[in-house]
Amino acid sequence: MSDKQQDVTARVPADLRVGVDYYPEHWPEERVFEDIRLMREAGIALVRMAEFAWSRMEPSEGDYRFEWLERVLDALHEAGIRAILGTPTAAPPAWLHQKYPDLYPLDEWRRPLGFGTRLQRCLNNPVMRDYSRRITTAMARRFGAHSAVEGWQTDNEFTQNHCFCDHCAAGFREWLRHKYGDLETLNSTWGTVFWSQEYTAWEQIPLPWFVKCGLAHNPSLKLDFRRFQSDSTVSFQQEQVEILRGLCPGQLITHNMMGLYDGLNCFDLTEPLDVVTWDNYPVTPWGNGGMRVPLGHDVMRGLKQRNFWVMEEQSGITGWENMSTRPAPGQVRAWSWQAVAHGADTVVYFRWRSCRHGAEQYWHGVLGHDGVPRRRYREVADVAADFARVSGHLSGSEVLADVAILNGYDQHYAYQIQPQAQGLEFWEQALRFYTPLWERGVNIDIVCPSRDLSRYKLVIAPGWYVLTPEVAERLRRYVRGGGALILNPRTGVKDANNVCVEEPLPGLLRDVAGVTVDDYNPLGANEETVVSEDGAVFRVTTWADALAPETAETCLRYQDSIYAGEPAVTVNEFGQGKAWYFGAFGEPALYKNLLPRILRETGTPFHEDIPDGVELRTRVKDGKRILLAVNLTGEEKTIAVPTGFSEVLGITCAEESRLAGYGVSVFVEQ
Repeated sequence: MSDKQQDVTARVPADLRVGVDYYPEHWPEERVFEDIRLMREAGIALVRMAEFAWSRMEPSEGDYRFEWLERVLDALHEAGIRAILGTPTAAPPAWLHQKYPDLYPLDEWRRPLGFGTRLQRCLNNPVMRDYSRRITTAMARRFGAHSAVEGWQTDNEFTQNHCFCDHCAAGFREWLRHKYGDLETLNSTWGTVFWSQEYTAWEQIPLPWFVKCGLAHNPSLKLDFRRFQSDSTVSFQQEQVEILRGLCPGQLITHNMMGLYDGLNCFDLTEPLDVVTWDNYPVTPWGNGGMRVPLGHDVMRGLKQRNFWVMEEQSGITGWENMSTRPAPGQVRAWSWQAVAHGADTVVYFRWRSCRHGAEQYWHGVLGHDGVPRRRYREVADVAADFARVSGHLSGSEVLADVAILNGYDQHYAYQIQPQAQGLEFWEQALRFYTPLWERGVNIDIVCPSRDLSRYKLVIAPGWYVLTPEVAERLRRYVRGGGALILNPRTGVKDANNVCVEEPLPGLLRDVAGVTVDDYNPLGANEETVVSEDGAVFRVTTWADALAPETAETCLRYQDSIYAGEPAVTVNEFGQGKAWYFGAFGEPALYKNLLPRILRETGTPFHEDIPDGVELRTRVKDGKRILLAVNLTGEEKTIAVPTGFSEVLGITCAEESRLAGYGVSVFVEQ
């Protein structure tokens, strides 16, 4: 283990724990002692605080008032509860905006965002940077040695720095100057001869603000601007990280990510952090649940390929102006165990108490507006008891995967810049493969292609649209050495500068796939059919590549299509391995038919008989497997218990285990 890994292990607890997001500044101070008493009785081990409390900690410039927070921390320490403190820079106070109105970000129409919400700041504004460093330093000096403080959360739910102000324009041009060196190189790379856009001075380069022609800026400019926006957020956070590392060396640093949010490079943002945490809301009025929840867990684990935390877990009804439905009894418990099954060690519920004021009055917490313990409180207490019962078995365990799905944020940006056809969004492509693998209990890592791929039996690259020579060579070596690779339509279309390649598609991976894309058809919502050698027929939508095999063999052909009779899915032997090219996007049945065959061929273990709606995951500790079965439905389900396992959550173990609606079982290999 490296020194860096040892430092992280020392700072980040591995025990299974339950926490809450706590806002004591919203309530009379005398209520704190009652809250902490109730937390302790429920088994709460951790609270997160202060990420939106800037105006309470600094009511006027330089007037730091931390006494109230210190009293809360003292009381938490006495109760044996640890704390994560948030730097409050996601919501700068009114006095700061009054003094510096240019802190407000400008949208693509160059209109400023006004006061009254959060994230109302440009991260490239030098005044914002200065005051961010000031409040972070003041907090770190005051609480860096406090016995209750386990660590820090930077800001809150970072997004890209979506701003079009003069500071961003100057910063972007400097970023470009550093990348390209001179305008001749930039003009050549971007192809600015198109529409007479060749630049003769750096000041001529625009931001991709609104234009009359339908937002059709140069795609190369837009991709670089997205990278710059991401780098702006990363560098803003890095200033806080450096302060916290210097003043709080024994405390962990994290940030609460947003799962499948793809507006910035999450690999870059989490690189300097000790542990990845994220905010999980399976049921909201705008809908983000379903298979996006387990995928979100795996994406978050994959950012550092280590166990993660959930910093905000849904505990009740969600909503601002409109509300979601109420989680069913036991459903919050099931979500919590689902997180653990994917590698979470700590689950923190949002929020401790429903707020009486502001935009989140209807984003319900563990306690209601009246502060009286009721059903949600009892369910959270049950989860804490569960975690305490099995923490000894799970502490120090990890998720090991045989399958990897590649993730790269340039892919997300490029598809957002030019969507091309309905259904090509990157996570939608990934879910076509992820869902049938999840249904068979296959552990899946979501990783950057720069990671070591040799450990995986199967690697899936959903529509790897922006393909660099480095990534192509890594995938080529992986397959040549015996790996199995699945490619999708739109592979290798663009180079790193968002410029279409001259090579026949799939570009730099043409030899690995053993096919050439002879033509293509953006289907969108239109349907065609493909047929397998055994006569099975499947619907396809979104996109259809007409494939001309060179060394590949045909697996499926188009049937009802302008490409009728031509290959739709192929497989190619390359070195010691194989590459499958899916030339079209199929209905779920197509993947349920083909993927088990590929899993068997690659020697990837999977389960044949998991009931619908049951999550079955594996964690490993000291070489022994731990199976976690979570029923995500309200109906009773029965699962087969593998030989040699015992149940440790309190359910009598037999050859079959009955899972009540939203029930959970934990089996440990003997």
